[in-house]
Amino acid sequence: MAIVAAALADDGEGAAALLEPLEARDVCRVAVRLAAMAAHALVAVAEEGGGGRDEALAHWQACIIAHESRHTEE
Repeated sequence: MAIVAAALADDGEGAAALLEPLEARDVCRVAVRLAAMAAHALVAVAEEGGGGRDEALAHWQACIIAHESRHTEE
């Protein structure tokens, strides 16, 4: 949860520091699990709002692209 909190606070360095003591395989597992949890939450919210899985994932992809483009500009 601390990794998520750091990431939400836009503290990538802090999140990375929390992962640093872990072996690479464990870091990969954490990343995959967090991505799966985020995708599941987005799909659930979309379905509650009358949308579908494809719509939710397309919206998520657009948000990621927008987020990355903002960080590229900095």
